[in-house]
Amino acid sequence: MPKTLHYFTDGATVKNIDLPQYPDSAWNWITGNPDDTSDEQLYSRVSAVYRVANMTADACANVPFAIMRGDKEVDNSESWQNTIGFMENPRELLRLWRLSLFMTNSAYGLLEDGARTRSRLRYIVPTSITPVVDKWNGLTGFTRQLGSEKRDYSLKDGRVFWMWRLDHTTELLPSDNSEFKALMAAAGVLYYADYYVQNFFQRGGIKPALLQVSGVQTREEREKIESVWDKIVHGWYKYLGKVISADTMAVTTIGDGIDNLTGSQLHDEKLADIAMAAGMPLSLILANSANYATAQTEYAVWFRDTVTPWLRFIEGELNSKLFRPMGLRWEFRPEASDRGQEEEVQRASAYASYISAGMKPSIAAQVLGIELPEGVEYEQLDPEPEPEPEPAPEPVQAVEVEDEEKSLPTVLTIEQLRELEHWQDIAFRKLKQGKSLDFPWVCKTLPEELAISIRERLPDCRTEKDIERAFEMNARDDDDDALKALADALNRAVEAVAPVAETSEAISA
Repeated sequence: MPKTLHYFTDGATVKNIDLPQYPDSAWNWITGNPDDTSDEQLYSRVSAVYRVANMTADACANVPFAIMRGDKEVDNSESWQNTIGFMENPRELLRLWRLSLFMTNSAYGLLEDGARTRSRLRYIVPTSITPVVDKWNGLTGFTRQLGSEKRDYSLKDGRVFWMWRLDHTTELLPSDNSEFKALMAAAGVLYYADYYVQNFFQRGGIKPALLQVSGVQTREEREKIESVWDKIVHGWYKYLGKVISADTMAVTTIGDGIDNLTGSQLHDEKLADIAMAAGMPLSLILANSANYATAQTEYAVWFRDTVTPWLRFIEGELNSKLFRPMGLRWEFRPEASDRGQEEEVQRASAYASYISAGMKPSIAAQVLGIELPEGVEYEQLDPEPEPEPEPAPEPVQAVEVEDEEKSLPTVLTIEQLRELEHWQDIAFRKLKQGKSLDFPWVCKTLPEELAISIRERLPDCRTEKDIERAFEMNARDDDDDALKALADALNRAVEAVAPVAETSEAISA
């Protein structure tokens, strides 16, 4: 009896099965290979890739920044006024640029202008623009292709802004070895795994199988069997009751289902590979940190070691190619971000807790990664050993001290110093912005008597030196007057002695 075999698989050709006695028509391919994957497919269809790329871009876009002219602040992200005139939405530009750098190691902007003035810096897709390079003169311009239309931009025009990330393989043009390329292999595994699961359920949860039928007498019966089997495999029959004229039918499973993919070690390994290539802790991708403190720490490390270096790269490109020729400077301020401030507050609190528990300040500072000024050693943080007690001196009459002088502290805690520094930084910023220094401040750790003294002095400050003096502890308004009076008295005493000395010298002569 002739028999027909139907081979149903997920798309991988099994070359080691050699059945020459059967014609090609005996094989029926239920599912084909998945479409060739492109960069866009891996980015948009693999959730881990999408998350790391956009988390990175969003983190860069939300860091505080300012436009500076020398030491004067022209504009800032907190109250953006677009004083430069051509960046309507800088945060969106930063997000798109960072995303483009992640994918291609390149980012572009086009300065659209009116008759004579620049009006808007707009993001353009890197695949639409081609650098024009002369083998002797290097980069000379760019060509932008949109459909059949082509437009050239000379480097001298200054219309195209570009950022290129190079590596050891490149001298001028952006490297092909982008962050995305580093994770493509791992992303491809996850993509095909998802494709496999999708097709498994599309065919009704049936594993790849080989159907062997014997005793089929006619072509019509063979075609009926093929049709029924197709519908079974594709899940088109919810309830099936068919009578098929055949002597025997045998189904042999030749592939696995999705059981082996559940909790797969391979899946976890590829997620870790993606995180490693993106320079991001795996816990940030999965959002599965053990607790809030751990999550904050892991985010802070990622922000410091991955986000901040990219900020400095973008900052340098913006200044060298765009702002420096205008006499301006772009300045990122990651320390002023919410994450930066939270980290400093938490570090100060932890430092104080460690010391209160009996840990040496030098050890606590090293444990928390506190950076010290140049020339300062950690051991210098430790207090001097207490000297041996001496015999008690004879009691002396106490001297009364003014209440104001007694009320002001001479030593502040770490938390108090941090708050004092933060208050002073805000005062500096408002001075640069031309805003009033008579602004409210609610003390969290500072003694109220010290805060009152600062509040009284700040409104009269005109320079940064004035602000610094206002924040000095135990500063007194009459200090300068007292010193001046003392100096005048000394001068008068010297002047009174001088004639006597001259007369004595004359007599001796």
